[in-house]
Amino acid sequence: MTPEQPSPRPGAAKRAGAPRGLTGRAIGGMFWTFSGTGVQVLVQLLAIMALGRLLTPAEFGLMGAATVIIACSQIVSHVGVGPAIIQRREMDLTHVRVAVTLSGVLGFLLGAMVWFGSPAIAAFYRMPELEPVLRAVSFLFPLDGLNTVAKSILTRELRFRLYIALDVAAYVLGYALVGVVLAWYGFGVWSLVAANLAQVGVRTVLMYAATRHSIRPSLDRRASRDLLSFGFGHSMAQLGTLLSQQGDNLVVGRWLGATALGVYGRAYSLMVMPASAFGRTVNRVLFPVMSQVQDERDRLANAYERALAIVAFVSLPLSVFLWVVAPEFIAVVLGPAWGGVVLPFRLFTIGLLFRMSSKISDACTKAAGEVKVRALIQLGYAAMVVVAAIIGQQWGVGGVAVAVSIAMGINWLSMAALSRSVTGLSWRRFARAHLPATLLAGVVGGAAGVVARWGRAADLGTIPLLIVVGLVGAGAMLAASKLRSQLFLGPHGLWAVGQAGELLGKIGRRRGGRRAAPEGLAPAGKGNPE
Repeated sequence: MTPEQPSPRPGAAKRAGAPRGLTGRAIGGMFWTFSGTGVQVLVQLLAIMALGRLLTPAEFGLMGAATVIIACSQIVSHVGVGPAIIQRREMDLTHVRVAVTLSGVLGFLLGAMVWFGSPAIAAFYRMPELEPVLRAVSFLFPLDGLNTVAKSILTRELRFRLYIALDVAAYVLGYALVGVVLAWYGFGVWSLVAANLAQVGVRTVLMYAATRHSIRPSLDRRASRDLLSFGFGHSMAQLGTLLSQQGDNLVVGRWLGATALGVYGRAYSLMVMPASAFGRTVNRVLFPVMSQVQDERDRLANAYERALAIVAFVSLPLSVFLWVVAPEFIAVVLGPAWGGVVLPFRLFTIGLLFRMSSKISDACTKAAGEVKVRALIQLGYAAMVVVAAIIGQQWGVGGVAVAVSIAMGINWLSMAALSRSVTGLSWRRFARAHLPATLLAGVVGGAAGVVARWGRAADLGTIPLLIVVGLVGAGAMLAASKLRSQLFLGPHGLWAVGQAGELLGKIGRRRGGRRAAPEGLAPAGKGNPE
């Protein structure tokens, strides 16, 4: 069978080489993705605050048990064809049609398996009320499978602004709006089920409308082999990621019950929120960008080192701040009924760097095509999480949180070792990338801890204490960065600050040009030819 000619949109994504202007495109993509993801995280936080006051821990726990199954819809139904589309240097229309066929058929098959297997899954959890919930969420599989190609094309073409706009719209219109409204009217766990279905449905429609890719089925052998050779290894790694992220939930739900799973799940999700937001940014921006320099080891090593340093600057100060203000933070976000979340949440903050930094290593190894070894590491990590959770559950949710955090640290080092093997980055450079952020986090944690202790002794109040500690922590960070920039920022931090200032300056000049346009000539391309 002769391959078809490329369609205009996928064809636009062909890559003849790695352009030298990738840094600018990556910074711009990171900015827009972080901006949009920040909006989504803010909406997500508001939704969690509302749902935490409208639903019980047991209802969240019931949905948490179903979430293990939902996560499969985002991994197995794709067979890795989405990342394969992004990673390939050349792609024609046949690849698109084969990807649509594979992800769509498997989505429907897996949805059917969950529908008919729901009684057995509910029996394993010892939660009879879980069976109808599982049958409802089985429809997520075909919906998410149909969306695989559209979102992969948007990522491959580096259309980050459009991608994040559609993703945020799907979350706001789907999950947040539907979930909160139905919870307000007393639908309990079904408000969470409907919210997930609405979010995935809206996202599928919007992203297909943006790409309009071919949906004609095809099982061309050459194209299938091209996609599955990368996609199978990626799927195995993603399966390991799934089990590592959900294995502890499975253990907590099976041995400690729905209420304990609700408490554990809220602590975990609040910790994972910034890591997941960052992970989406990495997958949408750094993975396609690193894929374009996969054959240039020095550039890949430099990009990896710089990304590690920036992740440390984001995660470490945030970790120490959240540890200090955990009691007040949980009270504001979830309400007074969720005091049991404070301990596991505090323990999980320790692992924030591990999760966020592992996303960088994951993107680097995927871009280099090291999917098989990566899959073995992720499967090993998944096994560690399950075993650790089984051991830790003897001491309740706190014991599980400690055990899982240790497993996160081991996985972080394992993924770093694999990334070093494909980039040539030394352990010395790896450690040096984290040092300035570690010192900065110490300054933030010390200042925040002193003020928090004073505020609690003075009975300052929950929200005022959060505000004061936040301002003091931010002030300490800015002062340290200003007074000893080389020590507390280092070369990568200084570079990031300079790039951010330059990008914000460009945006300001662009907006200023638009405001000035009505008084004179319109900007080029906006009505007046040059």
